[in-house]
Amino acid sequence: MRAFTLFEIVIVLIILGIVGAISGDIIQKAYLNYMITQEENKLNKRVDLTLFKLALILENRVKNSTIAVECNATKPSSDSESCLYNKDKNFIYVGNIDENSKDKYPVLEWLSIDVYAKRGIWNKSYVMPGFSGFVDLKKTKVLGDDTYTIISPESNFSVVKIVDENYTKMYGINADVFEDNLTTLVFSGSDGRGDLSEINDSYGYYHTDVKKVFSITKNSDNNITIKAITSSNETTVYEGYFLISGAKALVPIYNENTNDYNLTLFYNYYPYKGKNYLDGNSSLIASGVSAFSFKEENGVLKLFLCINSHKIKVNDENLTICREKAIY
Repeated sequence: MRAFTLFEIVIVLIILGIVGAISGDIIQKAYLNYMITQEENKLNKRVDLTLFKLALILENRVKNSTIAVECNATKPSSDSESCLYNKDKNFIYVGNIDENSKDKYPVLEWLSIDVYAKRGIWNKSYVMPGFSGFVDLKKTKVLGDDTYTIISPESNFSVVKIVDENYTKMYGINADVFEDNLTTLVFSGSDGRGDLSEINDSYGYYHTDVKKVFSITKNSDNNITIKAITSSNETTVYEGYFLISGAKALVPIYNENTNDYNLTLFYNYYPYKGKNYLDGNSSLIASGVSAFSFKEENGVLKLFLCINSHKIKVNDENLTICREKAIY
């Protein structure tokens, strides 16, 4: 019986080493690809879920009230540049956003329609609605000085008051929502997007005029007297209206530890009372955001969102998934 020579054993060991090295590299790459695929699936779900959540929130905006606010969302050189600086800020109507200004105005802000009051409350055997959003123009009375008495068919402003005062109490606010202008009225305008003459003198953002927001005095369940917060003798009564329960803002807040953003929703604040988003409550929408921008085209709001993975790098860069969503 012939035995292996030392040379043959060495050759076999070399071949086995080469095969092992190749196999190990293949297994390592296969495992890395598996990990990348798993992380991509997670990021895809996060991005899709975040955009779906944002669409639900923005669905109930007064479209003509949507603005973009100027601040430095990356590394502000001073407090006055920061998105977390609680002072007056420059802003523009979101429809005026272009490629040159989208990074300059990273905050999206809007008046929020009072959804809960519109839905109403359960009354033993049926749902009692809060407000219909319609005005009987034939029964409207002009009292002068931008003051009107209107009838809103199928509305019950007693229900609105109950719903909104219970909502505000959850956040420690005990007030008459009508007398304190926590619930206000904005007419829908000629196109159903909100009554807007010019964004700087319509809704009260950052201490500007409030010509298109009306305070409410309840006379009976479907009868209210409304008065423009800033009188101008320019207001018009339309057949449609929205009740407003404050404003909301989406703010990208820079995270120094991860070098990206925490996209944060601010809510429960009232621009027409001289407040801005830092006066409200806040809730984290998404972390690891590397890009957030928006623009309006033909009345459609488009959001662009990118979210990073802090676990997987590809070519020395964090794995990132981006999506765009249109919101009507």
